[in-house]
Amino acid sequence: MVSLAAMKPSPKATLSRLAVVRPKRLYEQIAEQVEALIRDGSFARGTRLPAERELAEQLGVSRPSIREALIALEAAGLIETRVGDGTYVRENSGAKPVFPLETSKDMGPGTLEQFEARRAIECTIAEMAARRATPADVEDLRDCVARMRKLIVANKSPSGEHLYFHTRLAEIGGNSILAGAIKELWRLRQGEMWDLLRRHVETDESYRLGLEFRERLMVALAAHDGPKARKEMQRHFDRIARLYFDTKI
Repeated sequence: MVSLAAMKPSPKATLSRLAVVRPKRLYEQIAEQVEALIRDGSFARGTRLPAERELAEQLGVSRPSIREALIALEAAGLIETRVGDGTYVRENSGAKPVFPLETSKDMGPGTLEQFEARRAIECTIAEMAARRATPADVEDLRDCVARMRKLIVANKSPSGEHLYFHTRLAEIGGNSILAGAIKELWRLRQGEMWDLLRRHVETDESYRLGLEFRERLMVALAAHDGPKARKEMQRHFDRIARLYFDTKI
């Protein structure tokens, strides 16, 4: 007769069968549902997807979350955005499902989540920087904006100077923890999902408004006006929330 004790698996054997399960982010869950509709033919290959607002209503989620999921699907090669025409299911998207993502293929926090973190931190940083900025600091930022302007006039991307401006502002704020957080958030912002999102929404007009925001912010920094610097940064994030996510966050 075999004893019950002999039938029990050893702790080591039990643990060897365990696997770390990464919680799914909301945009991944939405992307998984949209891909399933593509795979079962509800959204046929080569056809245009419903508008973001309609998809949001069908799935019972917010429009920003839908946009985030569509960016993830585009980065995965399942859909494509045609400027002025809408979003289409790609003809050749592969036979193997992309979502749910494997743990090893984590795309990281979505663009909306990153944006919310930046907004919370950078508004505080702007106020701190206004209290601590030296004339040399302000001049450095002015030089950065001048370089941005030249790149835009030359029809070149100002993304490198954009990165420099915000990380330099965080350094001027004088808190190394907040500055480190901003550097990490801006590192994430260089990823494929953000590249796609910027390509969809950034225009000469958005660049112009971005330069005007920086000019106003530097006036507040030079005057050591912390509340005004915070207000300008908040206005900036309100504008780009509408631009990127069609909402106020």
